[in-house]
Amino acid sequence: MSDYSFMKSGFDNVQDAVNEEEMKQNIEIMKECPLDPVEEAKILIVDKITRHLSDVIFEKVCNEMGNHYVFQSQNYLTEAGYEQFEDEWFEFYHEHHGDILYEVMKNITN
Repeated sequence: MSDYSFMKSGFDNVQDAVNEEEMKQNIEIMKECPLDPVEEAKILIVDKITRHLSDVIFEKVCNEMGNHYVFQSQNYLTEAGYEQFEDEWFEFYHEHHGDILYEVMKNITN
């Protein structure tokens, strides 16, 4: 849905249009699912919140890593050498990002 299509639909803002679309999708999913409607709604809520929290935590880890000298690529590579080391940097950064993300999620679940 484009950012301006809500104007044609009578919604006051984009979020209302998005929420309406999500409700329609949820209704379709519930029609296809043999579960009790209450249980299905609970599953949908948990899934949505989990996706949102995962995105927020992922982004927060990236932001926090950026605050530390050891995870700032410009402290290691020059513009001339960046292409040569790009794959290695990508692997280094994401390996440690994954380690941090794993520990955060482990702390949340314990």
